[in-house]
Amino acid sequence: MPWHADLRIVTALLGISAAVALAAPDPARASGPTPTLDGPTCPTIDCTPGPTRTPTGSAEARKPLPQISPEPGQPVVAATPAHWTGSRVTLTGLRIEGIVKLPTADGTVTTLKFKLDRAVSDDLLLEAPAPAGRTLHLRTSELTLDGNVAFYATRLAGKLLDNKITLTPDLPLPGSIPLASAAPITVTEPAIDMVFVHSDTLTARSTLKLPPN
Repeated sequence: MPWHADLRIVTALLGISAAVALAAPDPARASGPTPTLDGPTCPTIDCTPGPTRTPTGSAEARKPLPQISPEPGQPVVAATPAHWTGSRVTLTGLRIEGIVKLPTADGTVTTLKFKLDRAVSDDLLLEAPAPAGRTLHLRTSELTLDGNVAFYATRLAGKLLDNKITLTPDLPLPGSIPLASAAPITVTEPAIDMVFVHSDTLTARSTLKLPPN
């Protein structure tokens, strides 16, 4: 099975909604719509700054994020998130919209909703639940979500300016974390429990690999 077919399988399991662009072997990338995948993603963020820093910001920013409704036509998502790690992820045009309960086959899962213009993950390893209790592993040197990006996550952890952060729906957003940022934000050593993702396009470098389970 060609690797780009494997990518479509993984995105379908993860619940990514996007047109998939398959990167060329060289730095140039091939773009072009392929499959449509499903998935909004927005996690509730809880950030714990490093011991030498005290969070700053308005009292309003420290309040719990608002509860918001799912988008119209939101598909059912898996109750168990996919686990997304890498060396870093760069988020451009970040807006933290609130807490969303997404429908599952047996109820709902509580997530944080993030809106972005673009997200680029380096050295990505994605571990997604698969049928029969198996786990599907996907590796790629770079994965890009571009245009109208939305992702829903139950947890986002990593390092921001060398301070450890952990964002979850049940924790108030610290004053040190902006609700919106036009400038790119880079999180190193990210660990994201991703429930659903949507973007106009998804591009992966051709080094994509699906290791055996």
